[in-house]
Formats: sequence, structure tokens, C-alpha cells
Amino acid sequence: MSKLTTLFRYIFTPKKFHNRQKIEKIQNRGMKKQIKFVRKNSPFFARHWKGLPDDEWSKFPLIDKSIMMDNLSDLLTVRLDVEEAKVLADNAEKTRDFSPKIGPYSIGYSSGTSGSRGMHFVSEKEQSEWAGFMLARGLDGSIFSKHKIGLILRANSNTFESVGSSRIEFKFYDLMKPLEEIHESILRDKLDILIGPPSVLRYLADVKSPLKVKKLVSAAEVLDEIDRKQIEQHFGQIVHQFYSSTEGEIAATCEHGTLHLNEEIMVIQKQWVDEEKGWYHPIISDFRRKTQPIIRYRLNDILVTSKKPCPCGDARESIEAVMGRQDDIFLIKKIGEEGYEQVIPDFIRRAVMQMHPSITAYCAIQKSADEIEVQLLPEGLENISYEGFDQVWQKMRTKTPKITVADYTFKPSATKLRRIRRDFEL
Repeated sequence: MSKLTTLFRYIFTPKKFHNRQKIEKIQNRGMKKQIKFVRKNSPFFARHWKGLPDDEWSKFPLIDKSIMMDNLSDLLTVRLDVEEAKVLADNAEKTRDFSPKIGPYSIGYSSGTSGSRGMHFVSEKEQSEWAGFMLARGLDGSIFSKHKIGLILRANSNTFESVGSSRIEFKFYDLMKPLEEIHESILRDKLDILIGPPSVLRYLADVKSPLKVKKLVSAAEVLDEIDRKQIEQHFGQIVHQFYSSTEGEIAATCEHGTLHLNEEIMVIQKQWVDEEKGWYHPIISDFRRKTQPIIRYRLNDILVTSKKPCPCGDARESIEAVMGRQDDIFLIKKIGEEGYEQVIPDFIRRAVMQMHPSITAYCAIQKSADEIEVQLLPEGLENISYEGFDQVWQKMRTKTPKITVADYTFKPSATKLRRIRRDFEL
């Protein structure tokens, strides 16, 4: 991987944009070039867009994970053996050696939290550019200063291995290992920046870790408010965030902790869930990703747009929260008619937090159409209130499902934490 390319991308990635016009100019230029390149080199997209002019790309038919995986070989802009790639990725998962590649291309799996695993294919040039971009978005201080960055991840990446230098050192901590061992390694390595899932950062706060770092970054899971408060209280600093998926790096926080969309590398359109409340599914079009194009790709995530400007002054659009996934919407039987009402994760989250003022952690799991299990910490809470749930059922005009309080079972690991999830399908 070219460190010169990484440096170039770092230098030319603005810390802030002062007006929307500059962002839109970059996006228009980027998408114009990207559509031409992809139509020429991806057999799938050439078919998918047949008869549609390039300048109407914003209305092109959507794709999602299932469409991408069903057409993966033809979707790529290079001809690679996808079956060989799957064998390589499977072997990497088993051996925990993520260095093998197919030529200049790195391959990996997503975590599969949505029920199906995606795959990503990235060239060495894309890795170099990605590294420079993420360092620009997440590195406090200069790239020419010394930094030791810790990454608590489910899987290591060739990117981190190759971008390291005498000044920037990456340390990988495998989530497949025991948390106590990870904690000891982190303390021993004396990091400047620690990036990891909020469930692990919360574990470090709960065990009163003496860890001292300049910056904490939550990644790979949704940062719930209950975890953010506990982590920030223990470590005495803002918990920053990288909001990313297999399909792209979507947002990162500014110095105030506000998530700003990475609009200089992608266009993010909105498919409204509730426009009045600002809830939407992001439709992403990445104009820098070449090997595995992501254009008009609808994510299952539900984002909450910010209704006020961030005090940092950045013109990149900001979001208040990543509310959860479409898959995590609870389905509750309607009253007086057939069918189910969709209850978004935010309503469930608020109802859970009204159950008791001493709750420090929770998981709400819809087991069936008639039963919800709520796991709470600390255990043994008395005088539990269900009033918050009753208000939701009355407002949504649904039947009242059975709610069972159970022991808290989640342990931070390679399995992602989803505090609110639905475990059944209709």
C-alpha cells in the first residue's frame, strides 16, 4: 500500500467545510466520473441502469445487501473469482490471519448482524486513500507527530498493518480473546487513541480501568445513550464515534462529539421513515469506491437528522443519532384488525428506561408477536414500572404483549451488542 497516497489523501481532506456549495461541487464532480466508470466496468450496473441517462443517477433503481450479494461477481469492476474469495475469507476467520489477498485485493466478511453476511473487496489504492481519509477525520494532531492507535476489532485488516510507520503505530486487539486479556494488553501498550465497540468501552468503564488515552472512539456498534454516559463519566472525556458499515464510512464526530456525514466521499439521500421527526433510511452513493461500487444503496439503519447547526461550524450535515436497524423494529399486533404495528427502537428504548431509575444496562428482545424479554442490570430491581410500555401500546393502538424481566446475559465479544432487537420473523 502506498504511504504517499495515504499522505496525499490526509492532506487534501478538509477538517471542516464552511459552505454547502463546496461540498455539492465535490459531490457532483465525483458522481459524474463515478457513474461513467461504473457503467463501463460493472456488468451488473450496466444492466441495472440500462436506458437511464447518467445525469439522472439520483433516480436510479435502489440496491441493497441481498441484491449486491446475489450479483456480486458481476457487480465488481474487476473480474475476480468470488467463490475463491469466500474460501479465502472463511479461512481468515478460522485462522485469524487476515493478511492473504487475491492479487492487490483484500477480501473480508461483514459481521452479519442483519442476518446475512456481506463481503467487501478493496484494492490497495482504495486502502491507502481510506487510511488517509480516516486519519484526517479521526486523528487529533498532525500526521507527522507520533501516535499509537489501538483497535479493538472482530477482524484485523491489511489496511492497518500496512499504513503503520515509525510515527503512526496500530495495535490490533482481537475480540475473540478474553476481555481481561485485551484489557491487560491495552494498558501495557500505553495508547494515545483507542477505537472499539461501545460494549467493550463500557466494560472498561465498569471495571474501573485506569486507562489514560487522549481520545476514545466508539465504532462497529450503535452507541446507546446509557453507555455513552457511563463511559464519559468514568474516563472524563467525550466519546467520539465512527459510524461505518461494510458499505462505507458514513460519519465521524467533530470536536463537540456531533456526528457529521462524510459528504466529501459520498452522497447520502434520505428515504423518510418519518420526515416530521427527521427519521430516515440513508441511501448512499460512494464516488471514491471503485472495486465494489456502492451506488444508490439503501441501508437498513434508521438515522435521526439534526434540526440545529453544530457549534463547530462544519457545513457537513449532522445527525443526532443512529436509532437502530429496520430489522430491530418491533412488530406488535393491532387492535380490532389484522396485521402488525411497527414500533421503532426509540420508543422501546424510552419505555425500558422508565422501568426503574437505577437501570445501568439493558437488552430488550422481542421473542414473538406476543412476548418481549427485557434483561436489566443491576439484577434484582424491585418496583418495576411498565407504564412507559403501556403508553406506547395505547399511543400505537396495539394489543399488550407479555413483558418478562430476565437476567442480563450479554458479554462483550465478537458478537455485536444490539440493545434492542427482534428475534422472530412473520
